[in-house]
Amino acid sequence: MTHRIPALILILGFGPTLAAAGQVPTVTPTSPTTPGQQLSLTDCLRIAHEHQPDLAASESQVRAAEARLKESHALFRPRIDFGQSYTRQSYNFAAAPGNTPTQVSLFSRPESFASAPYYYGGLSLSQTIYDFGHTRGTVHRSEAELAGSRQDLQRLRDVVDLNVRTSYYSVLAAKELVRIRQDAVNNQSKHLDQVTAFYEVGRRPKIDVTNQEVALANAQVDLRQAQETLDVSRAALATSMGLPIEQAPEPVNTLKQEEEHEDLPHLLADAEKIRPDIQSLQDQIAASQADLMVARSAFRPSFALASFFDYRNLKFPLIYNWGLGELMAQNLFAGGADRARLAEVRAQLDAAQANLGSLIQRVRQEVYTDYSDLQVAQDKINLAIKAEQAAKENLELAEGRYQTGYGNIIELTDAQTLWTNSQAQEITTRYDYQMAAARLTSAVGRTVQ
Repeated sequence: MTHRIPALILILGFGPTLAAAGQVPTVTPTSPTTPGQQLSLTDCLRIAHEHQPDLAASESQVRAAEARLKESHALFRPRIDFGQSYTRQSYNFAAAPGNTPTQVSLFSRPESFASAPYYYGGLSLSQTIYDFGHTRGTVHRSEAELAGSRQDLQRLRDVVDLNVRTSYYSVLAAKELVRIRQDAVNNQSKHLDQVTAFYEVGRRPKIDVTNQEVALANAQVDLRQAQETLDVSRAALATSMGLPIEQAPEPVNTLKQEEEHEDLPHLLADAEKIRPDIQSLQDQIAASQADLMVARSAFRPSFALASFFDYRNLKFPLIYNWGLGELMAQNLFAGGADRARLAEVRAQLDAAQANLGSLIQRVRQEVYTDYSDLQVAQDKINLAIKAEQAAKENLELAEGRYQTGYGNIIELTDAQTLWTNSQAQEITTRYDYQMAAARLTSAVGRTVQ
């Protein structure tokens, strides 16, 4: 606890105070992308880091923590204050308890409205010598808060990266589904032309035509829904990057790319070491330990130095005085507040340590789940490819059987639907793989390369 004795040293000339007004330059915002511009995932992440408002807010919190650390460091340095005053007042004597009869008779005189000036000006200096860890604990807390705010910023970047990757691959998957649905509409239209031709020459009944018309209409409905999903996915990508919806970029198609990942034990170990929210909670524990240091200092005295040099008088020339002193302060009784504060800080430290253990368990579970999802998604891709190949061959057989008169319209329609769904299933499994990989990267706390 720092104790300061107000004191002053005169500056004979009382000049006017000058204020400097700064001008803020105007910046014309420029668009980071043009609508439909092709961008890689790395480019999208870079733009998101530059334009995401949530990241800008978190970066401001880091700067605020840096400023608070500078404030706490100032407690180690001396403080110098300057003051000056000019007062004009009357000096009528009014007796007060403690005045002797001699003083009353000496200073008593009739009241007067007359006044006289009083001049004062000077400097004071104070410096804490030792406070048994109060200042040091305050600085340590500020350091821990700064480190924690930086870890929170990094964790928010990981979340933004995950959102961008999710939206990025959602657009790619939606584009592939639009292509698949468009192919389905084209095939159903071709089948309708064939069925109509067969009906006109009497080789097929009218019901084949109506069934195929229904199949074409359903394919067109699926195409329209796929187009709407693509539009929504593009809007989500722009939003995740901190851009207006109309500036949504076109992702470079990397849906089929696969990554190499380490084994589960290495991923679990890395998550405990580099996951930003774990490090942030460790910084919170350090802050609680600093609070404990500050709370214990309340049971110890504090020592400070103070000095002053000033000029004052009722008239010129002014009279100077100076002083230098040491102050020791020790609280003897505060109604139990200091002990209650110490108990509170200890409980907060215990809670932070328990929260850290709980978070580590959740992180390990998250990494384990995402790693398992990634392995399953990889296996499903291989199975979906085989299913798509088989469905394509089945459609070719069904088309041949129908053209030769051995197959029926239901068999042909089912074969077309099966092939379309198999293609969509492959795209879905590849999307699931990319999502599992993105979640695993975020769960471990690694930066997207």
